[in-house]
Amino acid sequence: MTTEHRKAPRRSIEEIKRVGGWGKVKYHHHLACGHIEIRNRASSAPKLGCAWCFRASERDAELRNPAVSNQTPPPIVDSDPVMGQDEIDIGQTRAALATALSVPADAIDIVAIDAGGSLEIQNALVFLSAHDVMRLTNRKA
Repeated sequence: MTTEHRKAPRRSIEEIKRVGGWGKVKYHHHLACGHIEIRNRASSAPKLGCAWCFRASERDAELRNPAVSNQTPPPIVDSDPVMGQDEIDIGQTRAALATALSVPADAIDIVAIDAGGSLEIQNALVFLSAHDVMRLTNRKA
């Protein structure tokens, strides 16, 4: 039994279901709180420690008092509206190329460089399948 299960609140067992086949049987203990504890053997005790309730209570305490948690929140990134517009323009260019060549948009890779604070398209790489090559060159397979 792990330390986590020792600290977990005790919940009464409502039902035990046997799941699995020969040699791979697991017992699902349905607890009063609604969680399921999975064990290799059926418990004869009337109550089990619910590790899921324990994890939820720890997470709830961490969310209520973020100063106590060890995790640092992700930094807030200020995005430049011009950069956002440049990204939209690149997306529209990718969509226009995909439509013109009749290929999926994820088959097009656009390379852009930073030129004086704005993105400038340097080149585009289009990945074509054998079928697309034959279709674009008007050849029969």
